[in-house]
Amino acid sequence: MRPVGTWTGTSKRALASVGVAAGIALAAPLAAPASTHNGTALAAKAVPGVVLGGTNSQGWPVVLEVSKNGRRVVKAISGLRLNCTSGSFASLFDRYGQLTIKKNRKFAFAFDPTTERNDDGTTTEFVGSISGTFNKARTKASGRWQLKATERDAAGTVTDTCDSGSVSWSVKQ
Repeated sequence: MRPVGTWTGTSKRALASVGVAAGIALAAPLAAPASTHNGTALAAKAVPGVVLGGTNSQGWPVVLEVSKNGRRVVKAISGLRLNCTSGSFASLFDRYGQLTIKKNRKFAFAFDPTTERNDDGTTTEFVGSISGTFNKARTKASGRWQLKATERDAAGTVTDTCDSGSVSWSVKQ
C-alpha cells in the first residue's frame, strides 16, 4: 500500500469566510502538545501500537500513531504556521498516514503538488513533506515537516505563496 501524503485542510480563501473550521485556525487570509519498587532504573521499552506526542519548533502540537508491529506511522498530524509573501500568514494542519518505518528507524514522505479549485475560480496548490527518525527504543522521534501553498487567480497568475519553511518537531511516549 502506498503511503497517504496529502494536505487535508481547505484553502485559506475558503477558510476566510468560515474563520475556524475542523481544527484549522485561520490567522489571516491568503488573498483574503517509571519507577520500580527496588529503585533500579529500567530501560524504557516501547509499547506496541502507541501514540507519541510533542510539539514542533513553531509551538504547534505534533502527534504520531505507530502501528502495533512498529513498522508504520499510522498517522502523523501537526499544526503549522505558513508565512506568506503578501505579509499575511495562515495556521493550518497537515497530516500523513501509513508511512513505512525503515530498519534504520527512519521514515519520510513528500507529496507532489495537489491543486484545489476554489469556488471563485482561483486555485490553491499544496506541496509538502515529512521526515523523522525514532530512537532505538522507539519511545521518541524527531524530524522535519514542511507545507507550502501557492494561490493563483482565475488566469493562473500567482497571487500569494505561503510556506512553513522546514519546521523541526519532536515527540515522545
